[in-house]
Amino acid sequence: MNISQLKEFVCLENRKKELDAELKQTKQKLDDLEQILVPQFVDDGVQNMTVDGRTVSLAQDIYASPLIDREDVVNALRKSELGQYIAENYNANSLTAFVREVAREVEARAKQEQRPYDENDVRAGLPAPLGGALKISFVHVLRSRKA
Repeated sequence: MNISQLKEFVCLENRKKELDAELKQTKQKLDDLEQILVPQFVDDGVQNMTVDGRTVSLAQDIYASPLIDREDVVNALRKSELGQYIAENYNANSLTAFVREVAREVEARAKQEQRPYDENDVRAGLPAPLGGALKISFVHVLRSRKA
């Protein structure tokens, strides 16, 4: 057995554990700062900003979930003639993708009318039974890339 290689292996394992702990701590600090910075970006109307060679952008994700329960959503999909989203239940990812398409249309109309839009506007843009069965959530996150 080559003891020097074994020692190098153990040394690298120890270093890996240190780096994993440091990464976990760094991710937590990033999450904490994001919680503080997202409202500042939103309140100030800033979409992106370049600092120290990185561009930080505000991104919005839209999610759909049952307002009350999944069965209400299934029934609303049937009534809305959106049966392609139903198997035994419904595919949440496909449904969310559909809601995001509707949200893009709602956003385009709102821009033409020079007004902001929100979750209620998206719900109103959905077929009537479905809009009443879904909770629409806008989630803002920060993304960073090299400038």
